[in-house]
Amino acid sequence: MASGFLERLNEGALLCDGGYYLELERRCLGSLERGVPMAVLDYPEGVLELHREFARAGADVLQAMSWGVGKLDCDEELHRTAVELAREAAGADRFVAGTLSPGGKVSYRRRSPLMGKEKRELQAFYERRVGQQAAAGVDLFIVETFYSVEDAALCIPFVQQAGVPAVVTLAFKSGKFTADRCLPDEAAKRFVDRGADLVGVNCHRPWHGYREIVERMMASVCVPICVQPVAYVLENGAEYTREIASGASTHFELRHQPRREMADYARDAWDMGVKLIGSCCGSLPYHVRAMAEAIGKPTELPDRPGPYQMI
Repeated sequence: MASGFLERLNEGALLCDGGYYLELERRCLGSLERGVPMAVLDYPEGVLELHREFARAGADVLQAMSWGVGKLDCDEELHRTAVELAREAAGADRFVAGTLSPGGKVSYRRRSPLMGKEKRELQAFYERRVGQQAAAGVDLFIVETFYSVEDAALCIPFVQQAGVPAVVTLAFKSGKFTADRCLPDEAAKRFVDRGADLVGVNCHRPWHGYREIVERMMASVCVPICVQPVAYVLENGAEYTREIASGASTHFELRHQPRREMADYARDAWDMGVKLIGSCCGSLPYHVRAMAEAIGKPTELPDRPGPYQMI
């Protein structure tokens, strides 16, 4: 097991793996009808292979396939197995991240604060998910694809109780406001005030749609920044990948960004001082390999000499 995530981060930027959820569905290892995370129990060898591909590509951090787990009778077994699979692929030198996704009814348009029963139910949901993954032995948690600061902040105390770093990221659709009407700099400050160790953004937008938001976050807080954009090409005039946000991603094939563009993103983020450089939906091992080579990370199976290396 790797140790000292924050200490390693202080030594230089770390690279995350890519997207699992849509890729497992695409490989027919997971089903939207049955629940994509069930791939962990139904086809563990396939999930392990995808972890290994990202590790081979140069990822420093592998994320347990626990994103999107709802209220299941087998959630404890699923969380334990998800962490074990990531750990097997990670080996001794890579970090394993537990993941937390929104619970309950997720709405980008909800404006009213969480109250009473709904808030208690969500707190219990996050406490259970954190506890199960922490018991399996994760090195950090990535709280991701949350639309509101209030919802994501509910997770932070439970991650703190687990005694591992908390990475908290938001997904932005159109505009620069969260669902509870926070600007990026305000959102970052609120997360840090509640104890987040890293803050940032993930999913829905490619890098060029997040760059300005990331700049605002970096200017407002002193903690490291995490960025995990999508690796899909936006349709003309789109600010975010509507097909992912609406659940219509299986209606037609989304177009992947060229690996060169993901390499350019990684280098740009590295130059800006982003400490945890990752990628989300649509990002495949060959994207991560290009990103690794762009920022000088070793890969087990290099590409052709020279196409992405730093000049």
